[in-house]
Amino acid sequence: MSSLLYSPAIEHVLRLGRIVFSPFLTAPLLLTVTYAPEAVRDALAPIVDKLPGRVASSLNLATARTALQILVGLGVLRQINETLNTMAHNSWRLTASKDWNWPDEIAVVTGGSSGIGKSIVEKLVSLGVRTAVLDVQDLPGDLKANQRVSFYRCDVTSTESVAEAANAVRRELGHPSILINNAGITQPTPILKMPESFLRRIFGVNLMSLWFTTQQFLPRMIQLNKGHVITVASIASFVALATAADYSATKAGALAFHESLVCELKQYYKAPNVLTTVVHPQILLELPLLRILWIAWKALAFAC
Repeated sequence: MSSLLYSPAIEHVLRLGRIVFSPFLTAPLLLTVTYAPEAVRDALAPIVDKLPGRVASSLNLATARTALQILVGLGVLRQINETLNTMAHNSWRLTASKDWNWPDEIAVVTGGSSGIGKSIVEKLVSLGVRTAVLDVQDLPGDLKANQRVSFYRCDVTSTESVAEAANAVRRELGHPSILINNAGITQPTPILKMPESFLRRIFGVNLMSLWFTTQQFLPRMIQLNKGHVITVASIASFVALATAADYSATKAGALAFHESLVCELKQYYKAPNVLTTVVHPQILLELPLLRILWIAWKALAFAC
Protein backbone atom coordinates (compact mmCIF):
# COMPACT_ATOMS: atom_id res chain seq x y z
CA MET A 1 0.00 0.00 0.00
CA SER A 2 1.66 3.19 -1.18
CA SER A 3 0.87 6.66 0.05
CA LEU A 4 0.59 9.55 -2.37
CA LEU A 5 2.44 11.67 0.17
CA TYR A 6 5.29 9.18 0.59
CA SER A 7 8.75 9.77 -0.81
CA PRO A 8 12.14 8.25 0.05
CA ALA A 9 13.51 11.70 0.89
CA ILE A 10 10.77 12.35 3.45
CA GLU A 11 11.29 8.90 4.95
CA HIS A 12 15.03 9.54 5.33
CA VAL A 13 14.36 12.88 7.02
CA LEU A 14 11.95 11.23 9.46
CA ARG A 15 14.45 8.52 10.28
CA LEU A 16 17.16 11.12 10.87
CA GLY A 17 14.81 12.99 13.20
CA ARG A 18 14.15 9.84 15.21
CA ILE A 19 17.89 9.28 15.57
CA VAL A 20 18.68 12.88 16.54
CA PHE A 21 15.95 12.95 19.19
CA SER A 22 16.81 9.55 20.66
CA PRO A 23 18.14 10.02 24.21
CA PHE A 24 19.85 6.62 23.88
CA LEU A 25 22.22 8.32 21.43
CA THR A 26 22.36 11.90 22.68
CA ALA A 27 22.74 11.10 26.40
CA PRO A 28 26.01 9.13 25.98
CA LEU A 29 27.32 11.88 23.71
CA LEU A 30 26.46 14.49 26.34
CA LEU A 31 28.25 12.49 29.04
CA THR A 32 31.30 12.14 26.81
CA VAL A 33 31.43 15.85 25.99
CA THR A 34 30.94 16.77 29.66
CA TYR A 35 33.35 14.36 31.34
CA ALA A 36 35.91 13.65 28.61
CA PRO A 37 36.23 16.93 26.67
CA GLU A 38 39.90 16.40 25.80
CA ALA A 39 39.19 13.01 24.24
CA VAL A 40 36.37 14.52 22.19
CA ARG A 41 38.54 17.43 21.07
CA ASP A 42 41.33 15.07 20.01
CA ALA A 43 38.92 12.79 18.14
CA LEU A 44 37.33 15.67 16.24
CA ALA A 45 40.53 17.56 15.50
CA PRO A 46 41.20 15.89 12.10
CA ILE A 47 37.68 16.73 10.97
CA VAL A 48 37.69 20.30 12.28
CA ASP A 49 41.04 21.01 10.61
CA LYS A 50 39.49 20.30 7.20
CA LEU A 51 36.61 22.73 7.71
CA PRO A 52 36.68 26.38 6.55
CA GLY A 53 38.20 28.69 9.13
CA ARG A 54 34.97 30.54 9.92
CA VAL A 55 33.09 27.27 10.45
CA ALA A 56 35.86 25.72 12.52
CA SER A 57 36.13 28.77 14.78
CA SER A 58 32.42 28.63 15.57
CA LEU A 59 32.65 25.04 16.77
CA ASN A 60 33.40 24.54 20.45
CA LEU A 61 32.53 22.04 23.16
CA ALA A 62 30.39 24.51 25.09
CA THR A 63 28.07 24.93 22.11
CA ALA A 64 28.00 21.18 21.54
CA ARG A 65 27.19 20.58 25.21
CA THR A 66 24.29 23.04 25.12
CA ALA A 67 22.91 21.54 21.92
CA LEU A 68 23.13 18.02 23.34
CA GLN A 69 21.44 19.10 26.58
CA ILE A 70 18.53 20.45 24.52
CA LEU A 71 18.35 17.29 22.40
CA VAL A 72 18.45 15.03 25.47
CA GLY A 73 15.67 17.03 27.12
CA LEU A 74 13.49 16.94 24.02
CA GLY A 75 14.24 13.25 23.51
CA VAL A 76 13.26 12.36 27.07
CA LEU A 77 10.02 14.32 26.74
CA ARG A 78 9.33 12.54 23.45
CA GLN A 79 9.88 9.13 25.04
CA ILE A 80 7.61 10.01 27.97
CA ASN A 81 4.92 11.23 25.57
CA GLU A 82 5.11 8.05 23.48
CA THR A 83 4.95 5.86 26.60
CA LEU A 84 1.92 7.70 27.98
CA ASN A 85 0.19 7.52 24.59
CA THR A 86 0.82 3.77 24.44
CA MET A 87 -0.51 3.29 27.96
CA ALA A 88 -3.58 5.44 27.25
CA HIS A 89 -4.43 3.28 24.24
CA ASN A 90 -3.88 0.10 26.27
CA SER A 91 -6.13 0.80 29.26
CA TRP A 92 -3.15 2.37 31.10
CA ARG A 93 -1.01 -0.77 30.95
CA LEU A 94 2.60 -0.87 29.82
CA THR A 95 2.24 -4.39 28.43
CA ALA A 96 -0.51 -6.22 26.61
CA SER A 97 -3.19 -7.91 28.67
CA LYS A 98 -2.56 -11.62 29.24
CA ASP A 99 -6.20 -12.28 28.35
CA TRP A 100 -5.34 -12.06 24.65
CA ASN A 101 -4.24 -15.21 22.85
CA TRP A 102 -4.31 -14.87 19.06
CA PRO A 103 -5.40 -18.43 18.15
CA ASP A 104 -8.34 -18.09 20.55
CA GLU A 105 -9.52 -14.73 19.20
CA ILE A 106 -12.18 -14.14 16.55
CA ALA A 107 -12.11 -11.02 14.39
CA VAL A 108 -14.72 -9.46 12.13
CA VAL A 109 -13.49 -7.32 9.23
CA THR A 110 -15.94 -5.43 7.04
CA GLY A 111 -14.82 -4.88 3.46
CA GLY A 112 -12.14 -7.51 3.87
CA SER A 113 -12.13 -8.84 0.31
CA SER A 114 -9.88 -6.15 -1.18
CA GLY A 115 -7.71 -3.13 -0.50
CA ILE A 116 -6.90 -2.23 3.09
CA GLY A 117 -9.34 -4.80 4.41
CA LYS A 118 -7.63 -7.67 2.61
CA SER A 119 -4.26 -6.62 4.03
CA ILE A 120 -5.78 -6.54 7.51
CA VAL A 121 -7.23 -10.03 7.08
CA GLU A 122 -3.88 -11.37 5.85
CA LYS A 123 -2.13 -9.96 8.93
CA LEU A 124 -4.74 -11.33 11.33
CA VAL A 125 -4.62 -14.86 9.95
CA SER A 126 -0.81 -14.77 9.98
CA LEU A 127 -1.14 -14.32 13.75
CA GLY A 128 -3.52 -17.26 13.97
CA VAL A 129 -6.71 -15.23 14.44
CA ARG A 130 -9.90 -16.75 13.03
CA THR A 131 -11.33 -14.01 10.84
CA ALA A 132 -14.83 -13.40 9.50
CA VAL A 133 -15.02 -11.20 6.42
CA LEU A 134 -18.26 -9.27 5.85
CA ASP A 135 -18.40 -8.01 2.28
CA VAL A 136 -20.52 -7.82 -0.85
CA GLN A 137 -17.48 -8.81 -2.92
CA ASP A 138 -16.37 -12.42 -3.12
CA LEU A 139 -13.16 -13.41 -1.39
CA PRO A 140 -10.05 -13.54 -3.57
CA GLY A 141 -8.64 -16.99 -4.20
CA ASP A 142 -5.80 -16.80 -1.68
CA LEU A 143 -8.18 -15.96 1.17
CA LYS A 144 -10.67 -18.62 0.10
CA ALA A 145 -7.94 -21.20 0.52
CA ASN A 146 -7.17 -20.10 4.08
CA GLN A 147 -9.02 -22.20 6.65
CA ARG A 148 -8.93 -19.39 9.19
CA VAL A 149 -10.96 -17.08 6.94
CA SER A 150 -14.75 -17.31 6.80
CA PHE A 151 -16.82 -15.29 4.35
CA TYR A 152 -20.28 -13.84 4.99
CA ARG A 153 -21.96 -11.95 2.21
CA CYS A 154 -23.29 -8.82 3.85
CA ASP A 155 -24.58 -5.40 2.86
CA VAL A 156 -23.34 -3.31 5.76
CA THR A 157 -25.86 -0.56 4.97
CA SER A 158 -28.70 -2.91 5.96
CA THR A 159 -29.40 -3.65 9.61
CA GLU A 160 -31.12 -6.88 8.59
CA SER A 161 -28.15 -8.05 6.53
CA VAL A 162 -25.68 -7.18 9.30
CA ALA A 163 -27.81 -8.94 11.92
CA GLU A 164 -28.07 -12.05 9.74
CA ALA A 165 -24.31 -12.13 9.18
CA ALA A 166 -23.61 -11.48 12.87
CA ASN A 167 -25.87 -14.36 13.92
CA ALA A 168 -24.07 -16.64 11.47
CA VAL A 169 -20.67 -15.59 12.81
CA ARG A 170 -21.70 -16.24 16.40
CA ARG A 171 -23.27 -19.57 15.47
CA GLU A 172 -20.35 -20.86 13.40
CA LEU A 173 -17.30 -19.25 15.00
CA GLY A 174 -18.32 -17.78 18.35
CA HIS A 175 -18.41 -14.28 19.78
CA PRO A 176 -15.81 -11.98 18.16
CA SER A 177 -13.39 -10.09 20.39
CA ILE A 178 -12.14 -7.88 17.55
CA LEU A 179 -14.27 -5.70 15.27
CA ILE A 180 -12.60 -3.83 12.43
CA ASN A 181 -14.95 -1.43 10.67
CA ASN A 182 -13.11 -1.00 7.40
CA ALA A 183 -15.73 -1.02 4.61
CA GLY A 184 -15.66 2.14 2.53
CA ILE A 185 -16.49 3.48 -0.92
CA THR A 186 -16.05 6.73 -2.75
CA GLN A 187 -16.62 8.28 -6.15
CA PRO A 188 -15.18 11.72 -6.98
CA THR A 189 -18.15 13.95 -7.77
CA PRO A 190 -18.72 17.71 -7.38
CA ILE A 191 -21.34 18.66 -4.80
CA LEU A 192 -23.82 20.00 -7.37
CA LYS A 193 -23.64 16.81 -9.42
CA MET A 194 -23.87 14.29 -6.59
CA PRO A 195 -26.83 11.92 -7.12
CA GLU A 196 -28.98 11.25 -4.07
CA SER A 197 -28.70 7.50 -4.53
CA PHE A 198 -24.91 7.48 -4.19
CA LEU A 199 -24.96 10.04 -1.37
CA ARG A 200 -27.19 7.75 0.66
CA ARG A 201 -25.04 4.77 -0.30
CA ILE A 202 -21.73 6.29 0.76
CA PHE A 203 -23.10 7.48 4.10
CA GLY A 204 -24.55 4.02 4.62
CA VAL A 205 -21.33 2.16 3.89
CA ASN A 206 -18.79 4.56 5.37
CA LEU A 207 -20.68 5.84 8.39
CA MET A 208 -24.02 4.29 9.33
CA SER A 209 -22.57 0.79 9.11
CA LEU A 210 -20.38 1.64 12.11
CA TRP A 211 -23.49 1.70 14.27
CA PHE A 212 -24.96 -1.46 12.76
CA THR A 213 -21.90 -3.67 13.28
CA THR A 214 -21.00 -2.21 16.67
CA GLN A 215 -24.53 -2.77 17.95
CA GLN A 216 -24.20 -6.43 17.03
CA PHE A 217 -20.77 -7.24 18.42
CA LEU A 218 -20.00 -4.74 21.19
CA PRO A 219 -22.49 -5.95 23.85
CA ARG A 220 -20.60 -9.22 24.37
CA MET A 221 -17.29 -7.34 24.61
CA ILE A 222 -18.78 -5.09 27.28
CA GLN A 223 -20.12 -8.11 29.14
CA LEU A 224 -16.65 -9.69 29.23
CA ASN A 225 -14.84 -6.34 29.57
CA LYS A 226 -12.58 -7.48 26.75
CA GLY A 227 -12.49 -6.52 23.10
CA HIS A 228 -11.14 -4.13 20.52
CA VAL A 229 -13.14 -1.96 18.11
CA ILE A 230 -11.08 -0.48 15.29
CA THR A 231 -12.45 2.24 13.04
CA VAL A 232 -10.71 2.77 9.72
CA ALA A 233 -11.22 6.47 8.97
CA SER A 234 -8.99 8.51 6.67
CA ILE A 235 -6.75 11.54 6.46
CA ALA A 236 -9.92 12.97 4.88
CA SER A 237 -11.30 13.14 8.42
CA PHE A 238 -9.24 16.33 8.70
CA VAL A 239 -8.84 17.52 5.09
CA ALA A 240 -11.66 18.03 2.57
CA LEU A 241 -10.89 18.18 -1.13
CA ALA A 242 -12.95 19.29 -4.09
CA THR A 243 -15.12 16.46 -5.50
CA ALA A 244 -14.77 14.57 -2.21
CA ALA A 245 -17.10 16.43 0.16
CA ASP A 246 -19.21 13.32 0.69
CA TYR A 247 -16.22 11.12 1.47
CA SER A 248 -14.66 13.66 3.85
CA ALA A 249 -17.99 14.11 5.63
CA THR A 250 -18.31 10.37 6.23
CA LYS A 251 -14.75 10.07 7.49
CA ALA A 252 -15.13 13.08 9.80
CA GLY A 253 -18.22 11.31 11.09
CA ALA A 254 -16.23 8.11 11.59
CA LEU A 255 -13.78 10.02 13.78
CA ALA A 256 -16.67 11.48 15.80
CA PHE A 257 -18.14 7.98 16.16
CA HIS A 258 -14.84 6.67 17.50
CA GLU A 259 -14.42 9.50 20.01
CA SER A 260 -17.96 9.08 21.30
CA LEU A 261 -17.45 5.32 21.60
CA VAL A 262 -14.32 5.89 23.68
CA CYS A 263 -16.27 8.07 26.12
CA GLU A 264 -19.24 5.71 26.32
CA LEU A 265 -17.09 2.67 27.06
CA LYS A 266 -15.33 4.46 29.90
CA GLN A 267 -18.11 6.56 31.39
CA TYR A 268 -21.36 4.84 30.45
CA TYR A 269 -20.60 1.12 30.15
CA LYS A 270 -17.66 1.04 32.59
CA ALA A 271 -15.70 -1.31 30.32
CA PRO A 272 -12.17 0.14 30.28
CA ASN A 273 -10.64 -3.05 28.89
CA VAL A 274 -12.63 -2.81 25.67
CA LEU A 275 -10.05 -1.03 23.57
CA THR A 276 -10.68 1.35 20.69
CA THR A 277 -8.50 2.53 17.84
CA VAL A 278 -9.08 4.92 14.96
CA VAL A 279 -6.82 4.72 11.92
CA HIS A 280 -6.33 7.51 9.40
CA PRO A 281 -4.68 6.07 6.28
CA GLN A 282 -3.33 8.48 3.71
CA ILE A 283 -4.35 8.34 0.06
CA LEU A 284 -3.80 4.85 -1.35
CA LEU A 285 -3.24 3.66 -4.85
CA GLU A 286 -5.72 0.81 -4.74
CA LEU A 287 -9.27 0.67 -3.35
CA PRO A 288 -12.39 -1.05 -4.68
CA LEU A 289 -14.29 0.67 -7.48
CA LEU A 290 -11.67 3.31 -8.25
CA ARG A 291 -8.12 4.47 -8.16
CA ILE A 292 -7.84 6.98 -5.35
CA LEU A 293 -4.90 8.58 -7.10
CA TRP A 294 -7.36 9.81 -9.70
CA ILE A 295 -9.23 11.69 -6.97
CA ALA A 296 -6.12 13.63 -6.07
CA TRP A 297 -5.42 14.64 -9.65
CA LYS A 298 -9.03 15.54 -10.28
CA ALA A 299 -9.12 17.53 -7.05
CA LEU A 300 -6.17 19.59 -8.26
CA ALA A 301 -8.22 20.61 -11.27
CA PHE A 302 -10.85 22.04 -8.92
CA ALA A 303 -8.36 23.37 -6.35
CA CYS A 304 -9.80 26.17 -4.28
